[in-house]
Amino acid sequence: MTRSRDATLVIETASGRVRGFVDRGVPNWRGIPYGRVTQRFRPAHERHSVDLVDARAWGAVSWQVQMGASPERWTPLYPDAVKSEQCLNLNVWTRQPDRADPQPVLVWLHPGRHMVGGNMPTVDPWVFAAHHDVVIVSANYRLGPWGWLYLGALDPDFADGSNLAVRDQLLLLRWVRDNIARFGGDPGNVTLFGLSTGASDVATLLGVPAARGLFHQAAIYSGSADQVGELSEAARFAERFIAAAESLAQTPSELVNLSNTALRYIHRRTIQGGPARYDPVVDGDVLHQPPLRSIADGSVSEVPLLVSVTSDEARILDLVRGNAVDERYARLVEDDGHSGGSRHGVGHDDKISLLSRKLYVEPAERLLAAATGAGGHCWAQVFDYHPTTSHLAGNPLVSGKPVHGADTSALFCDVHGCAGTDEDRAVGAEEQRALIDLARNGRPDWQRYTVDRPVAKWLNPDSTDTQTLGALPGEP
Repeated sequence: MTRSRDATLVIETASGRVRGFVDRGVPNWRGIPYGRVTQRFRPAHERHSVDLVDARAWGAVSWQVQMGASPERWTPLYPDAVKSEQCLNLNVWTRQPDRADPQPVLVWLHPGRHMVGGNMPTVDPWVFAAHHDVVIVSANYRLGPWGWLYLGALDPDFADGSNLAVRDQLLLLRWVRDNIARFGGDPGNVTLFGLSTGASDVATLLGVPAARGLFHQAAIYSGSADQVGELSEAARFAERFIAAAESLAQTPSELVNLSNTALRYIHRRTIQGGPARYDPVVDGDVLHQPPLRSIADGSVSEVPLLVSVTSDEARILDLVRGNAVDERYARLVEDDGHSGGSRHGVGHDDKISLLSRKLYVEPAERLLAAATGAGGHCWAQVFDYHPTTSHLAGNPLVSGKPVHGADTSALFCDVHGCAGTDEDRAVGAEEQRALIDLARNGRPDWQRYTVDRPVAKWLNPDSTDTQTLGALPGEP
Protein backbone atom coordinates (compact mmCIF):
# COMPACT_ATOMS: atom_id res chain seq x y z
CA MET A 1 0.00 0.00 0.00
CA THR A 2 1.35 3.39 -0.95
CA ARG A 3 1.64 6.24 1.51
CA SER A 4 -0.79 8.57 -0.26
CA ARG A 5 -3.93 9.54 1.66
CA ASP A 6 -6.29 8.14 -1.00
CA ALA A 7 -4.44 4.82 -1.15
CA THR A 8 -4.82 4.24 2.59
CA LEU A 9 -8.57 4.15 2.09
CA VAL A 10 -8.38 1.06 -0.17
CA ILE A 11 -7.28 -1.95 1.85
CA GLU A 12 -6.83 -5.57 0.84
CA THR A 13 -8.68 -7.92 3.21
CA ALA A 14 -9.73 -11.55 3.20
CA SER A 15 -13.12 -10.23 2.03
CA GLY A 16 -11.49 -8.52 -0.94
CA ARG A 17 -10.39 -4.93 -1.41
CA VAL A 18 -12.49 -2.39 0.47
CA ARG A 19 -12.75 1.33 -0.19
CA GLY A 20 -13.46 3.64 2.73
CA PHE A 21 -13.84 7.36 3.28
CA VAL A 22 -13.07 9.97 5.93
CA ASP A 23 -15.76 10.40 8.60
CA ARG A 24 -15.23 13.65 10.53
CA GLY A 25 -11.48 13.34 10.15
CA VAL A 26 -11.32 9.58 10.86
CA PRO A 27 -10.95 6.91 8.13
CA ASN A 28 -14.03 4.71 8.14
CA TRP A 29 -15.18 1.59 6.29
CA ARG A 30 -18.82 0.54 6.40
CA GLY A 31 -20.62 -2.61 5.36
CA ILE A 32 -17.51 -4.78 4.92
CA PRO A 33 -18.77 -8.36 4.43
CA TYR A 34 -17.30 -10.88 6.86
CA GLY A 35 -19.53 -13.86 6.08
CA ARG A 36 -22.16 -15.14 3.71
CA VAL A 37 -25.43 -16.95 4.41
CA THR A 38 -25.82 -19.67 1.80
CA GLN A 39 -28.95 -21.27 3.27
CA ARG A 40 -31.51 -20.04 5.74
CA PHE A 41 -31.32 -21.60 9.24
CA ARG A 42 -27.81 -22.95 8.55
CA PRO A 43 -24.33 -21.73 9.54
CA ALA A 44 -22.82 -18.95 7.47
CA HIS A 45 -19.43 -19.20 5.75
CA GLU A 46 -16.48 -16.88 5.36
CA ARG A 47 -16.94 -14.35 2.60
CA HIS A 48 -14.25 -14.08 -0.08
CA SER A 49 -14.41 -11.66 -2.98
CA VAL A 50 -12.07 -10.51 -5.70
CA ASP A 51 -14.11 -7.38 -6.35
CA LEU A 52 -13.58 -3.96 -4.88
CA VAL A 53 -16.15 -3.42 -2.13
CA ASP A 54 -17.44 0.12 -1.85
CA ALA A 55 -17.46 0.42 1.93
CA ARG A 56 -18.72 3.99 2.12
CA ALA A 57 -22.35 3.23 3.02
CA TRP A 58 -24.02 1.27 5.80
CA GLY A 59 -24.50 -2.40 5.05
CA ALA A 60 -27.81 -4.22 5.30
CA VAL A 61 -29.10 -4.93 8.79
CA SER A 62 -30.75 -8.16 9.82
CA TRP A 63 -34.49 -8.41 9.47
CA GLN A 64 -36.03 -7.08 12.68
CA VAL A 65 -39.03 -8.49 14.52
CA GLN A 66 -41.58 -7.15 16.97
CA MET A 67 -40.32 -7.29 20.56
CA GLY A 68 -43.66 -7.35 22.39
CA ALA A 69 -47.07 -8.88 21.85
CA SER A 70 -48.74 -5.49 21.28
CA PRO A 71 -47.93 -4.24 17.76
CA GLU A 72 -49.15 -0.72 18.51
CA ARG A 73 -46.34 -0.36 21.07
CA TRP A 74 -43.59 -1.41 18.67
CA THR A 75 -41.67 1.07 16.52
CA PRO A 76 -39.10 -0.37 14.08
CA LEU A 77 -35.58 0.76 14.95
CA TYR A 78 -34.34 1.16 11.37
CA PRO A 79 -37.45 1.80 9.25
CA ASP A 80 -35.47 3.05 6.23
CA ALA A 81 -32.51 0.64 6.36
CA VAL A 82 -31.95 -2.16 3.88
CA LYS A 83 -32.84 -5.44 5.58
CA SER A 84 -31.51 -8.76 4.40
CA GLU A 85 -30.45 -12.21 5.51
CA GLN A 86 -27.14 -11.25 3.88
CA CYS A 87 -26.43 -8.91 6.78
CA LEU A 88 -23.05 -10.21 7.95
CA ASN A 89 -21.11 -6.98 7.60
CA LEU A 90 -19.04 -4.74 9.83
CA ASN A 91 -17.76 -1.21 10.17
CA VAL A 92 -14.23 -0.08 11.10
CA TRP A 93 -13.00 3.29 12.36
CA THR A 94 -9.27 3.92 12.76
CA ARG A 95 -7.20 7.10 12.91
CA GLN A 96 -4.24 5.68 10.98
CA PRO A 97 -4.66 2.41 9.07
CA ASP A 98 -1.06 2.16 7.89
CA ARG A 99 0.60 2.87 11.23
CA ALA A 100 3.69 0.98 12.40
CA ASP A 101 2.50 0.74 16.02
CA PRO A 102 -0.75 -1.28 16.07
CA GLN A 103 -3.39 -0.05 18.49
CA PRO A 104 -5.89 -1.87 20.74
CA VAL A 105 -9.09 -3.04 19.06
CA LEU A 106 -12.62 -2.66 20.44
CA VAL A 107 -15.43 -4.86 19.08
CA TRP A 108 -18.98 -3.71 19.92
CA LEU A 109 -21.95 -6.11 20.14
CA HIS A 110 -25.25 -4.25 20.04
CA PRO A 111 -28.33 -4.58 22.29
CA GLY A 112 -31.87 -5.39 21.17
CA ARG A 113 -32.99 -8.70 22.78
CA HIS A 114 -31.83 -10.56 19.64
CA MET A 115 -34.84 -9.10 17.83
CA VAL A 116 -33.81 -5.57 16.85
CA GLY A 117 -30.58 -3.60 16.50
CA GLY A 118 -27.58 -3.33 14.26
CA ASN A 119 -24.36 -1.48 13.51
CA MET A 120 -26.01 1.66 12.17
CA PRO A 121 -25.60 4.82 14.28
CA THR A 122 -27.93 4.58 17.25
CA VAL A 123 -24.54 4.99 18.97
CA ASP A 124 -21.38 6.56 17.58
CA PRO A 125 -18.29 4.29 17.70
CA TRP A 126 -16.37 7.07 15.94
CA VAL A 127 -15.64 8.69 19.33
CA PHE A 128 -13.30 5.88 20.36
CA ALA A 129 -11.13 6.18 17.25
CA ALA A 130 -11.27 9.97 17.20
CA HIS A 131 -10.54 10.65 20.88
CA HIS A 132 -8.83 7.51 22.18
CA ASP A 133 -6.82 6.39 19.12
CA VAL A 134 -8.06 2.81 19.16
CA VAL A 135 -9.50 0.79 16.30
CA ILE A 136 -13.20 0.04 16.75
CA VAL A 137 -15.42 -2.47 14.97
CA SER A 138 -19.22 -2.73 15.03
CA ALA A 139 -21.14 -5.48 13.27
CA ASN A 140 -24.45 -6.88 12.14
CA TYR A 141 -25.44 -10.52 12.63
CA ARG A 142 -28.66 -12.46 12.22
CA LEU A 143 -31.51 -11.74 14.64
CA GLY A 144 -34.89 -13.24 15.45
CA PRO A 145 -35.75 -16.51 13.72
CA TRP A 146 -33.02 -15.94 11.13
CA GLY A 147 -30.35 -16.15 13.83
CA TRP A 148 -31.92 -18.16 16.63
CA LEU A 149 -34.62 -20.55 15.39
CA TYR A 150 -33.27 -24.09 15.84
CA LEU A 151 -35.02 -26.65 13.63
CA GLY A 152 -32.63 -29.57 14.09
CA ALA A 153 -34.96 -31.42 16.46
CA LEU A 154 -37.68 -31.34 13.80
CA ASP A 155 -35.53 -32.09 10.76
CA PRO A 156 -32.00 -33.60 10.89
CA ASP A 157 -31.02 -31.56 7.83
CA PHE A 158 -30.84 -28.58 10.21
CA ALA A 159 -28.90 -30.32 12.97
CA ASP A 160 -26.00 -27.88 12.57
CA GLY A 161 -28.33 -24.88 12.84
CA SER A 162 -28.06 -24.18 16.57
CA ASN A 163 -26.77 -20.88 17.92
CA LEU A 164 -26.54 -19.38 14.43
CA ALA A 165 -26.02 -15.81 15.66
CA VAL A 166 -23.22 -16.98 17.97
CA ARG A 167 -21.62 -18.69 14.98
CA ASP A 168 -21.96 -15.39 13.10
CA GLN A 169 -20.15 -13.62 15.94
CA LEU A 170 -17.36 -16.20 15.78
CA LEU A 171 -16.98 -15.44 12.06
CA LEU A 172 -16.78 -11.76 12.98
CA LEU A 173 -14.03 -12.34 15.54
CA ARG A 174 -12.06 -14.50 13.10
CA TRP A 175 -12.31 -11.72 10.52
CA VAL A 176 -10.92 -9.28 13.10
CA ARG A 177 -8.07 -11.68 13.92
CA ASP A 178 -7.16 -12.12 10.24
CA ASN A 179 -7.65 -8.57 8.96
CA ILE A 180 -7.58 -5.88 11.63
CA ALA A 181 -3.79 -5.38 11.42
CA ARG A 182 -4.36 -3.92 7.95
CA PHE A 183 -6.41 -1.18 9.61
CA GLY A 184 -3.77 -0.39 12.23
CA GLY A 185 -5.21 -2.67 14.90
CA ASP A 186 -3.47 -5.23 17.08
CA PRO A 187 -5.10 -8.68 16.63
CA GLY A 188 -3.42 -9.72 19.86
CA ASN A 189 -5.24 -7.05 21.86
CA VAL A 190 -8.98 -7.23 21.18
CA THR A 191 -11.55 -6.07 23.74
CA LEU A 192 -15.09 -7.35 23.28
CA PHE A 193 -17.79 -5.14 24.79
CA GLY A 194 -21.56 -4.94 24.68
CA LEU A 195 -24.58 -3.59 26.49
CA SER A 196 -27.76 -5.40 27.54
CA THR A 197 -28.27 -8.30 25.11
CA GLY A 198 -24.94 -7.44 23.49
CA ALA A 199 -23.32 -7.77 26.91
CA SER A 200 -25.00 -11.15 27.40
CA ASP A 201 -23.55 -12.17 24.04
CA VAL A 202 -20.10 -11.20 25.33
CA ALA A 203 -20.70 -13.29 28.46
CA THR A 204 -21.83 -16.22 26.31
CA LEU A 205 -18.69 -16.00 24.17
CA LEU A 206 -16.63 -16.31 27.35
CA GLY A 207 -18.00 -19.86 27.51
CA VAL A 208 -17.57 -20.75 23.82
CA PRO A 209 -14.43 -22.87 23.30
CA ALA A 210 -14.02 -21.70 19.68
CA ALA A 211 -13.85 -18.07 20.85
CA ARG A 212 -10.81 -18.56 23.06
CA GLY A 213 -7.89 -16.49 21.88
CA LEU A 214 -10.09 -14.36 19.62
CA PHE A 215 -10.48 -11.64 22.26
CA HIS A 216 -8.34 -10.74 25.24
CA GLN A 217 -10.46 -8.45 27.48
CA ALA A 218 -14.21 -8.16 27.91
CA ALA A 219 -16.55 -5.45 29.21
CA ILE A 220 -20.13 -6.40 30.09
CA TYR A 221 -22.62 -3.56 30.61
CA SER A 222 -25.92 -4.74 32.16
CA GLY A 223 -25.65 -8.22 30.73
CA SER A 224 -25.79 -11.75 32.05
CA ALA A 225 -24.15 -15.12 31.53
CA ASP A 226 -27.39 -16.76 32.68
CA GLN A 227 -29.44 -16.35 29.51
CA VAL A 228 -28.46 -19.71 28.06
CA GLY A 229 -30.93 -22.55 27.84
CA GLU A 230 -31.10 -26.16 26.78
CA LEU A 231 -31.53 -27.50 23.27
CA SER A 232 -34.91 -28.91 24.29
CA GLU A 233 -36.17 -25.37 25.00
CA ALA A 234 -35.15 -24.25 21.52
CA ALA A 235 -36.89 -27.30 20.06
CA ARG A 236 -40.13 -26.49 21.88
CA PHE A 237 -40.04 -22.92 20.62
CA ALA A 238 -39.49 -24.21 17.08
CA GLU A 239 -42.61 -26.35 17.46
CA ARG A 240 -44.56 -23.26 18.52
CA PHE A 241 -43.19 -21.34 15.56
CA ILE A 242 -44.19 -24.05 13.07
CA ALA A 243 -47.64 -24.28 14.65
CA ALA A 244 -48.10 -20.52 14.30
CA ALA A 245 -47.25 -20.76 10.60
CA GLU A 246 -50.42 -22.83 10.01
CA SER A 247 -50.99 -23.17 6.27
CA LEU A 248 -47.93 -21.08 5.35
CA ALA A 249 -45.50 -23.84 6.32
CA GLN A 250 -45.82 -27.17 8.08
CA THR A 251 -42.20 -28.35 7.93
CA PRO A 252 -38.79 -26.71 8.42
CA SER A 253 -37.97 -27.06 4.74
CA GLU A 254 -41.13 -25.10 3.89
CA LEU A 255 -40.02 -22.31 6.24
CA VAL A 256 -36.82 -22.03 4.20
CA ASN A 257 -38.77 -21.02 1.12
CA LEU A 258 -41.00 -18.39 2.75
CA SER A 259 -40.44 -14.68 2.29
CA ASN A 260 -38.82 -12.70 5.06
CA THR A 261 -42.03 -10.79 5.66
CA ALA A 262 -43.85 -14.12 6.10
CA LEU A 263 -41.33 -15.15 8.77
CA ARG A 264 -41.89 -11.85 10.50
CA TYR A 265 -45.65 -12.48 10.41
CA ILE A 266 -45.20 -15.97 11.90
CA HIS A 267 -43.05 -14.48 14.66
CA ARG A 268 -45.87 -12.06 15.53
CA ARG A 269 -48.35 -14.93 15.72
CA THR A 270 -45.94 -17.00 17.82
CA ILE A 271 -45.43 -14.36 20.52
CA GLN A 272 -49.19 -13.93 20.93
CA GLY A 273 -49.04 -17.29 22.71
CA GLY A 274 -45.94 -16.69 24.83
CA PRO A 275 -42.53 -15.03 24.80
CA ALA A 276 -40.00 -15.53 22.03
CA ARG A 277 -37.05 -17.84 22.72
CA TYR A 278 -34.15 -16.26 20.85
CA ASP A 279 -31.25 -17.09 23.15
CA PRO A 280 -28.14 -19.30 23.12
CA VAL A 281 -28.44 -22.97 24.09
CA VAL A 282 -26.05 -25.65 25.26
CA ASP A 283 -25.84 -27.69 22.06
CA GLY A 284 -22.66 -29.72 22.55
CA ASP A 285 -21.11 -27.98 19.57
CA VAL A 286 -20.84 -24.22 20.01
CA LEU A 287 -21.55 -24.39 23.75
CA HIS A 288 -20.50 -27.52 25.63
CA GLN A 289 -21.86 -26.36 28.99
CA PRO A 290 -23.39 -23.21 30.48
CA PRO A 291 -20.96 -20.28 30.23
CA LEU A 292 -20.88 -19.72 33.99
CA ARG A 293 -19.63 -23.27 34.47
CA SER A 294 -16.89 -22.79 31.89
CA ILE A 295 -15.89 -19.51 33.50
CA ALA A 296 -15.84 -21.13 36.95
CA ASP A 297 -13.67 -23.90 35.52
CA GLY A 298 -11.06 -21.27 34.63
CA SER A 299 -11.42 -21.48 30.88
CA VAL A 300 -10.99 -17.71 30.47
CA SER A 301 -9.19 -16.81 33.69
CA GLU A 302 -6.60 -14.94 31.60
CA VAL A 303 -9.28 -12.54 30.23
CA PRO A 304 -9.69 -9.41 32.41
CA LEU A 305 -13.35 -8.50 32.89
CA LEU A 306 -15.15 -5.23 33.53
CA VAL A 307 -18.72 -5.87 34.72
CA SER A 308 -21.05 -2.88 34.99
CA VAL A 309 -24.65 -2.31 36.06
CA THR A 310 -26.74 0.83 36.49
CA SER A 311 -28.09 1.71 39.92
CA ASP A 312 -31.78 1.60 38.93
CA GLU A 313 -31.87 -0.99 36.14
CA ALA A 314 -35.41 -2.34 36.43
CA ARG A 315 -37.12 1.06 36.31
CA ILE A 316 -36.93 0.58 32.54
CA LEU A 317 -39.90 -1.77 32.99
CA ASP A 318 -42.10 1.28 33.56
CA LEU A 319 -41.61 2.07 29.88
CA VAL A 320 -42.80 -1.35 28.71
CA ARG A 321 -46.38 -1.01 29.91
CA GLY A 322 -48.11 0.33 32.97
CA ASN A 323 -48.26 -2.90 34.98
CA ALA A 324 -44.98 -4.51 33.88
CA VAL A 325 -43.30 -3.96 37.26
CA ASP A 326 -46.21 -5.48 39.17
CA GLU A 327 -46.41 -8.47 36.81
CA ARG A 328 -42.68 -9.15 36.96
CA TYR A 329 -42.61 -8.76 40.73
CA ALA A 330 -45.56 -11.15 41.13
CA ARG A 331 -43.75 -13.70 38.97
CA LEU A 332 -40.63 -13.29 41.07
CA VAL A 333 -42.55 -13.91 44.29
CA GLU A 334 -44.26 -16.95 42.79
CA ASP A 335 -41.33 -18.51 40.92
CA ASP A 336 -38.41 -17.67 43.17
CA GLY A 337 -40.15 -17.91 46.53
CA HIS A 338 -38.85 -14.48 47.48
CA SER A 339 -38.97 -14.08 51.24
CA GLY A 340 -39.70 -10.38 51.18
CA GLY A 341 -43.43 -10.89 51.52
CA SER A 342 -46.47 -11.20 49.36
CA ARG A 343 -47.43 -9.42 46.19
CA HIS A 344 -49.35 -6.86 48.20
CA GLY A 345 -48.22 -4.03 50.44
CA VAL A 346 -44.88 -3.48 48.71
CA GLY A 347 -44.26 -0.04 47.22
CA HIS A 348 -43.47 0.50 43.56
CA ASP A 349 -39.92 1.73 44.18
CA ASP A 350 -39.20 -1.23 46.46
CA LYS A 351 -40.38 -3.61 43.76
CA ILE A 352 -38.07 -1.93 41.27
CA SER A 353 -35.14 -2.20 43.68
CA LEU A 354 -35.76 -5.88 44.20
CA LEU A 355 -36.19 -6.53 40.47
CA SER A 356 -33.00 -4.59 39.71
CA ARG A 357 -31.14 -6.78 42.14
CA LYS A 358 -32.63 -10.09 40.96
CA LEU A 359 -32.54 -9.42 37.22
CA TYR A 360 -29.26 -7.51 36.90
CA VAL A 361 -27.13 -7.24 40.03
CA GLU A 362 -27.23 -10.89 41.12
CA PRO A 363 -26.36 -12.14 37.59
CA ALA A 364 -23.41 -9.71 37.64
CA GLU A 365 -22.35 -11.08 41.04
CA ARG A 366 -22.57 -14.67 39.79
CA LEU A 367 -20.38 -13.81 36.83
CA LEU A 368 -17.86 -11.98 39.00
CA ALA A 369 -17.81 -14.82 41.54
CA ALA A 370 -17.25 -17.45 38.85
CA ALA A 371 -14.42 -15.51 37.23
CA THR A 372 -12.62 -14.41 40.38
CA GLY A 373 -13.06 -17.84 41.96
CA ALA A 374 -11.12 -19.29 39.03
CA GLY A 375 -8.31 -16.76 39.43
CA GLY A 376 -9.57 -14.19 36.96
CA HIS A 377 -9.07 -10.45 37.36
CA CYS A 378 -12.34 -8.51 37.47
CA TRP A 379 -13.55 -4.97 38.11
CA ALA A 380 -17.10 -3.95 38.98
CA GLN A 381 -18.75 -0.64 38.11
CA VAL A 382 -22.09 0.96 38.98
CA PHE A 383 -23.37 3.68 36.64
CA ASP A 384 -25.24 6.07 38.93
CA TYR A 385 -26.30 8.89 36.59
CA HIS A 386 -28.75 9.68 33.79
CA PRO A 387 -27.15 11.85 31.08
CA THR A 388 -29.25 14.70 29.72
CA THR A 389 -28.30 13.47 26.25
CA SER A 390 -30.03 10.11 26.76
CA HIS A 391 -33.09 9.55 24.58
CA LEU A 392 -34.97 8.77 27.81
CA ALA A 393 -33.82 11.86 29.73
CA GLY A 394 -37.08 13.75 29.33
CA ASN A 395 -39.36 10.80 29.97
CA PRO A 396 -41.31 11.35 33.21
CA LEU A 397 -41.58 7.61 33.82
CA VAL A 398 -37.86 7.32 34.47
CA SER A 399 -37.47 10.78 36.06
CA GLY A 400 -33.79 11.03 35.25
CA LYS A 401 -32.97 7.80 37.11
CA PRO A 402 -30.04 5.55 36.07
CA VAL A 403 -32.25 2.96 34.35
CA HIS A 404 -31.15 0.07 32.17
CA GLY A 405 -29.38 1.55 29.15
CA ALA A 406 -28.84 5.01 30.66
CA ASP A 407 -25.09 4.47 30.38
CA THR A 408 -25.21 4.08 26.59
CA SER A 409 -25.06 7.79 25.79
CA ALA A 410 -22.17 8.27 28.24
CA LEU A 411 -20.24 5.33 26.83
CA PHE A 412 -20.43 6.83 23.32
CA CYS A 413 -20.42 10.49 24.33
CA ASP A 414 -18.36 12.85 22.18
CA VAL A 415 -16.72 14.44 25.19
CA HIS A 416 -15.27 17.24 23.05
CA GLY A 417 -18.41 18.06 21.09
CA CYS A 418 -21.32 16.75 23.15
CA ALA A 419 -24.37 19.00 23.29
CA GLY A 420 -25.01 18.00 26.91
CA THR A 421 -23.86 19.40 30.21
CA ASP A 422 -20.43 19.54 31.82
CA GLU A 423 -21.57 16.67 34.05
CA ASP A 424 -22.54 14.61 30.99
CA ARG A 425 -19.09 15.11 29.53
CA ALA A 426 -17.30 14.38 32.80
CA VAL A 427 -19.18 11.14 33.42
CA GLY A 428 -18.81 10.13 29.77
CA ALA A 429 -15.07 10.73 29.89
CA GLU A 430 -14.78 8.64 33.06
CA GLU A 431 -16.78 5.74 31.69
CA GLN A 432 -14.80 5.72 28.46
CA ARG A 433 -11.52 5.93 30.36
CA ALA A 434 -12.36 2.76 32.28
CA LEU A 435 -12.95 0.87 29.03
CA ILE A 436 -9.82 2.30 27.38
CA ASP A 437 -7.71 1.46 30.45
CA LEU A 438 -9.02 -2.10 30.23
CA ALA A 439 -8.15 -2.25 26.53
CA ARG A 440 -4.70 -0.66 26.79
CA ASN A 441 -3.51 -1.84 30.20
CA GLY A 442 -5.69 -4.85 31.00
CA ARG A 443 -7.20 -3.07 34.01
CA PRO A 444 -9.18 0.02 35.04
CA ASP A 445 -7.60 2.20 37.71
CA TRP A 446 -9.56 1.10 40.79
CA GLN A 447 -9.34 -1.87 43.10
CA ARG A 448 -10.20 -5.30 41.76
CA TYR A 449 -13.38 -7.08 42.75
CA THR A 450 -12.64 -10.14 44.87
CA VAL A 451 -14.73 -12.59 46.83
CA ASP A 452 -13.25 -11.21 50.05
CA ARG A 453 -13.70 -7.56 49.03
CA PRO A 454 -16.52 -7.27 46.50
CA VAL A 455 -16.21 -3.55 45.77
CA ALA A 456 -17.48 -1.57 42.79
CA LYS A 457 -16.65 1.88 41.41
CA TRP A 458 -19.75 4.08 41.57
CA LEU A 459 -19.75 6.41 38.56
CA ASN A 460 -21.57 9.74 38.90
CA PRO A 461 -20.65 13.44 38.75
CA ASP A 462 -19.34 13.34 42.32
CA SER A 463 -17.01 10.40 41.68
CA THR A 464 -15.07 11.56 38.65
CA ASP A 465 -12.22 13.01 40.71
CA THR A 466 -12.06 10.40 43.45
CA GLN A 467 -12.04 6.64 43.96
CA THR A 468 -15.64 6.16 45.09
CA LEU A 469 -15.95 2.48 45.94
CA GLY A 470 -18.95 0.77 47.42
CA ALA A 471 -21.12 -2.32 47.35
CA LEU A 472 -23.21 -3.28 44.35
CA PRO A 473 -26.81 -1.98 44.42
CA GLY A 474 -29.12 -3.66 46.92
CA GLU A 475 -26.38 -5.09 49.12
CA PRO A 476 -26.51 -4.37 52.87
